[in-house]
Amino acid sequence: MEENDRQNGETQAAAEVEPTLLWVAVPLLAAMIITAALYFARDVMVPLCAALVLGIVLSPIARRLERYAGRFLAAALVVLGCVAILTTVAYFAVVELTGVADEVAGYSDNIGNKLAALQKSTPLWLRHIESAIADVQEHLRRSGAAKPPPAVRTVNASSGFLENNLRHVTPALAMVVEALLTVVLLFFLLYSRRDLRDRFVRLAARARITVAGPAIETAGHTVGRYLLLFSLINLGFGISIGLVLFALGLPNPEFWGLLAFLLRFVPYVGAITSSLLPALVAFAVFPGWTRVFEVLGAFVVLDQISAQFIEPFVIGSGIDMSPVALLVSTIYWSWLWGIPGLLLAIPLTACLKVAGEHIPALNFLALLLGGERDLEGYHDFYRMLLELDSDSARVLSLRYTNENSLEQTFDDVFTPAVNLAGDEHAAGHISDDHMQFIVGFLRDLIPDLGSRYCTVRSGARPRVLGLCPAGEMHSLGLAMMLELFRCAGATIKFGGEDKSAQQACDLARLFSPEWICLSCTLTEALPAAVELVVALKRSFPQVNIIAGGVAAVSYPADLLRSGCSQICGNRNQSRRLIRHVTTGRRMRTAPAPLTPPAAAG
Repeated sequence: MEENDRQNGETQAAAEVEPTLLWVAVPLLAAMIITAALYFARDVMVPLCAALVLGIVLSPIARRLERYAGRFLAAALVVLGCVAILTTVAYFAVVELTGVADEVAGYSDNIGNKLAALQKSTPLWLRHIESAIADVQEHLRRSGAAKPPPAVRTVNASSGFLENNLRHVTPALAMVVEALLTVVLLFFLLYSRRDLRDRFVRLAARARITVAGPAIETAGHTVGRYLLLFSLINLGFGISIGLVLFALGLPNPEFWGLLAFLLRFVPYVGAITSSLLPALVAFAVFPGWTRVFEVLGAFVVLDQISAQFIEPFVIGSGIDMSPVALLVSTIYWSWLWGIPGLLLAIPLTACLKVAGEHIPALNFLALLLGGERDLEGYHDFYRMLLELDSDSARVLSLRYTNENSLEQTFDDVFTPAVNLAGDEHAAGHISDDHMQFIVGFLRDLIPDLGSRYCTVRSGARPRVLGLCPAGEMHSLGLAMMLELFRCAGATIKFGGEDKSAQQACDLARLFSPEWICLSCTLTEALPAAVELVVALKRSFPQVNIIAGGVAAVSYPADLLRSGCSQICGNRNQSRRLIRHVTTGRRMRTAPAPLTPPAAAG
C-alpha cells in the first residue's frame, strides 16, 4: 500500500513538473529557431529591417509632402533625398579617412619619440613579461622553421587570377545589391504604407492577434518621433565635437564630428569609442599628452551633457527602455548581423518594445525591454510574493506602514498587488499555487498589521460585522475595510467567506452588530447577496448594511431594494463611512456611485 502511494506521488509530481518544463522549453526553442532564421536570412533581413526603420522615421515627412506632390512623387522625393544624404556622408567619410591616414604618416618622428619615451618609463616587471613573450614567439618561430616545407602545388595562373579578383569584388557587389534592395523597399514602404497597414491588420486578425488601428498609428508616431529626436541630438553632439576639436587644433575636425554622430547611435559605448581615433591622432600630432586628455575629456563631457540634460529635456521619457536590455539587444544584433546590426540595434529594440505595448500577444517584449520602475512600492512587494518570500514581504509592509499609515499600505501596496496578481492569474501568467499563496499570505497579514497598528479604545464602541454571501470567494478587500474600522475605534468581526443566509443570521445573533459590511465582487454571488440582505433585515431591522465590491457597484438596484443602506464604491466613500460609523452619526441612504471600487475583493 505504501509502495503504491509512493508511486502515485512520484507520478503526480512528474505530471506537475512536465508542464513547467514545457513552459520553459517552448519559448527557449522558439527563440533559438528565430535566431537561426534571422542569422541565415541576414542577406534579406538586413535590407528589410533597415528599410522598415527608415520608413518609420521618414513616414511623417512623406505624409506632409503627399498633400502637395501626391503619393508617388512624395515617396520618390523622400527616398532620393535620403539616398543623396547617405551617399554624401559615405563619400565624405572615405575621403576624410584617407586624408587622416596620409597626414598621420607625416608625424612618424613624433610617434617614434613618444613610443621610445613610453618604453623607457615601462616598469621592470612589465619588461620581464615582454621579454618572456618575445622568447616564446622566437621559440615557436624556430620550431616552425625546422619543419619540412610543404609540397609545392601547381596552380593555373589564369584561374587563380580570376578567383582572386572575384574574391575582392564579391563583397562590394553584395553591399551594392543590399543597398539597392533597401532603397527599393523603402520606396514601396512609403508609397504603399496604407495598403500594407490594411494587410497587416487583416493578417493579424486571421492569426487571432488583436491589433487596433490607432495602436499602429501610435506605435509608428512614438518610434518615429523618438528616433528623429535622438538623431537630432546625435547631430548636435557631432557638431559640438567638431567645433571643440577645431578649437583644439586637431586636423580634420569635421570628420571627427561625423564619426561621433554615427557612433553615438551605439548605446553607452558609442561616444567613448568615437573618441579613440581622434585621441590617437592627437597622440601622433601634438607633443606631450595634454591634447590627448583634452580630446578624451571633450567627448566624455559632451556625451554626459547630451545624455543627462538634453535628452531628458527634449525626448522626455522617450520609449523608456531598460539600459540592461538595450545593451543586451545591442550585443545580440551586432553578433547576429555585424556592423548593420550594431547600427540598427536601438531602432529595432524601440520598435519591438512599442509593439509589445500595443499588441497583447507581444506584451512580454514590453516587460523585458521596459525601463526601470520604482520597486519600493507594490512591484517589489509583488515580486517577493512570486518568490514565496513571505519574510521579506512582511518586512516591507511593516516598513511602509511605519513610514506612512495602515490605510496607505492597503491603498498603495496590497490593493495594487492583489489586482496585478488577479490579472496575471487570469491571463495564465502565474500558477494556481502562486495565487493561493498570495491570497493566504495576505489573509493572515492584514489582521496582523491591524492588531499591530490599531490601539484599543475605552468606552462604547460600534460593532461591525463583515460577511461574504454564498458563492463569494474574494474577501481581502473586506478584510482591509474591517481593519480600518478597527483602527478608527470599532469592534470588528469577520464572519468568513461563502456564508448562507441562515449561517449569517446565526453569527449576527451572537455578535449583535450595529453595522454589517457585505462584500460582493462576483456577479454569480449577487442573488445570494440579495437573499442574505433580505434575511438580515427581516431578523435585525435596526442593523445598517453596507455592500461593496465590483458586482455590488455594477448592479446596485437589487441590493438597495432589499434593504442595503448604501453601496460603497471608492476610497472617499469608504473613509466617509468609517468616520460616520465611529463618530456615532446616522448614515443616510445614498444612491449607488458609478465609480469602481478601489480595492480588489
